[in-house]
Amino acid sequence: MMMHKSLTILLLLGTTLLLAAPRTLTLDALIKIALEQSPDVKIGKLDFTGAKARTKAAYSLYLPQLDLQADAGKQWSKLKSQPVGEADLLIGTLSASQLLYDFGKSDGTVRAQEEEALAYEAQMYQTTSDKILAVKQAYYEILKAKGIVNVQRKNVTLQKQQLKRAQKYLKAGIKTIIDVSDAKVRLEQARRDLNNAKYQVEYRRAQLEQIIGTVPYNGTYSIYTPKVGLSNLSRKLPKIKSSVYRLEQFAYTHRALLESSRHFVKGARSLVKSIEGDYYPTLSLNGEYTSQKVDQSVVGVVPQTQGHLSLSLGWNLFSGYRTDAQVEEAKVGVLRAASQTQSIKLAVKQQVLEAHIGLRQSRDNVRLNERITDAARKKLQQAQKRYENDLGDFIELQNAQQDYINALSNLINSYYDYFIALARLDHAIGK
Repeated sequence: MMMHKSLTILLLLGTTLLLAAPRTLTLDALIKIALEQSPDVKIGKLDFTGAKARTKAAYSLYLPQLDLQADAGKQWSKLKSQPVGEADLLIGTLSASQLLYDFGKSDGTVRAQEEEALAYEAQMYQTTSDKILAVKQAYYEILKAKGIVNVQRKNVTLQKQQLKRAQKYLKAGIKTIIDVSDAKVRLEQARRDLNNAKYQVEYRRAQLEQIIGTVPYNGTYSIYTPKVGLSNLSRKLPKIKSSVYRLEQFAYTHRALLESSRHFVKGARSLVKSIEGDYYPTLSLNGEYTSQKVDQSVVGVVPQTQGHLSLSLGWNLFSGYRTDAQVEEAKVGVLRAASQTQSIKLAVKQQVLEAHIGLRQSRDNVRLNERITDAARKKLQQAQKRYENDLGDFIELQNAQQDYINALSNLINSYYDYFIALARLDHAIGK
């Protein structure tokens, strides 16, 4: 019995520890959460759903219209030289109509709604692309901040070593007390910088949570951080072999924002055709059947059932120039939509060019920062030897340490800036 209780307790403890363990989220997992939870992504999907519903409503123009009406009450009638007649009223009417032809008015309306739905679908994909870019940027900013934390830890280690070295030299009578005091100040400053770097990681996490629209697992999660060796970082960067021209052509085909604008242009043209249909007649088939309860006093006068089936031609010959004005306004809408498409195309071209330049610049920065870091490390080693041999002062050593820490920080920043630039290029071309 005691053994069963012990096993149950151990099982419960194991389950609790398992549930309490933080989940590690990769970039793909973060993107998946964002696409499921982010409000702006949901809004894009709802806009598309609404556009599809409007398209479905437009299809009703092709279908027959069926109406049923029922009336009940009293009716009075007065004929000349006769008293007022009164009878019960109970009547039902079933009417139906079917559009046969309207010179493209219905077709234009339906096509306009179809193109609008396709435009909203493309906008939904563009919103998704924007969200993916935002998540990638936030993710790499977190990795950058965590990398700076490691650099600041290294700085604290360097300052601790320097403090021990200064205390050792003071005890040996080689250096003065001021070197020990300076080393203590530098150590506390390094600890402060490390603390601030840790807070920066928290800030970046908060920004990520705002972007993805939720706090995953109630905050009990960690961000997957791949191990990055600082040697030969530039050789580990993914390469882009396509020319700017090929990237631009790819963007013109795959960028969802451009696709959306093209559908708006097509929809505006269809709307013009729909409105121009008002210049022409409308041909329809109409039918009606009426049945009513007839009072005995009016049996010979009021029909008990009646109906009709007719082919109707309706033509508005003059509308006070309303149709002319609406057609003109619709044509202006086409021109505006086409100009908007051209404007978006120019913006896409600029975004691709700037993203490509930014990517090349980021790669060069990584290479240059590698060289600077290597030179700063050698400079620090030389300054330490000079300090140990009483050939250099503490200020020279401090400057060398700071240059090395700054170089490491710049190298980490430029490395992750490259991946941010790569994400921007993918976004710009619609990949």
